[in-house]
Amino acid sequence: MKQWWAVPGENGGVPELRDVRVPTPGFGEVLVRMAGAGVNRGELMFNRVLRIDNPKARAVRSGIEIAGVIETLGDGVDGWFVGDRVMARGAACHAEAALVNAEALMPSPAGLSDVEAAAIPNVFVTAHDAIVTVAGVTAQDTVLITAGSSGVGTAAIQIVKHLGATAIATTRSPAKAAALVDLGADHVADASSPDWLSSMVDQIGPVTCVIDQVGGDLFPGLLSALEVLGRYVSVGRNAGSVSTIDLDLVARNRLNLVGVTFRTRSPIEALECSRRFAADLWPSFDSGVLRPIVDRTFGLDDLPGAHEYMRSNAQFGKILLVP
Repeated sequence: MKQWWAVPGENGGVPELRDVRVPTPGFGEVLVRMAGAGVNRGELMFNRVLRIDNPKARAVRSGIEIAGVIETLGDGVDGWFVGDRVMARGAACHAEAALVNAEALMPSPAGLSDVEAAAIPNVFVTAHDAIVTVAGVTAQDTVLITAGSSGVGTAAIQIVKHLGATAIATTRSPAKAAALVDLGADHVADASSPDWLSSMVDQIGPVTCVIDQVGGDLFPGLLSALEVLGRYVSVGRNAGSVSTIDLDLVARNRLNLVGVTFRTRSPIEALECSRRFAADLWPSFDSGVLRPIVDRTFGLDDLPGAHEYMRSNAQFGKILLVP
């Protein structure tokens, strides 16, 4: 079968499509035939360190989420059957089929296609972890969500509104503002304007929570937009991982700063994130209250094209690979 790998290159990881043997499920695993697999910005960030001059760089299989149909069951799998429609966070998902821990499986919502279901696992689990588990957002909160048109951003807006809170979404593309409002954003801030943060605070007031995917030079301004006892959650660092911090501001306003990632979580910790998401939100997909936003699909053989489109920042929602 065909499977994508990221291999070390002179300027970072290079996608390589390989022909590999179809894997056999081990104990507690299932083989899922891929109907859709998410493309995520973390792949671009990780690929930067896969340089041939990095002695620790090793080729890795690509893709962390999948939706499709169970094709084969391993020993010890209960409650799942061949032919079941499923979605999951996993590994090596940019392939015609992937092995998935049965404990990570979630049923694909009945009202969604398998391709649509593939747009759920990573971004909604990530957003739920940041908003609900870490930030503890309630209906009394005003939440600023940077990069609102991204996969995580479109999930975060919906979750914040589902909780009854006020959602402020940012975008550097004014043409996306109407779609963000349609998705549920109460306010949209044009982040291409140099004084957008001060203007937002003047118009709306300070926020109680920031869900940030940008970082970099934007970080100090985001902290200044928080009210006393505000919570800042770093989900992504698309504009850079290094910034400055006013420690006096942090102390004076008693701010709570937290970073989240799956890279340092154990498999059990990552599974718990998926379980909490499923317990809280999975029924809302069946009812239509929450919905995945699919921007564009690319054929399995065109992962480089999907990555190039992601770099353009033109997307609104998820980018997916399909067979």
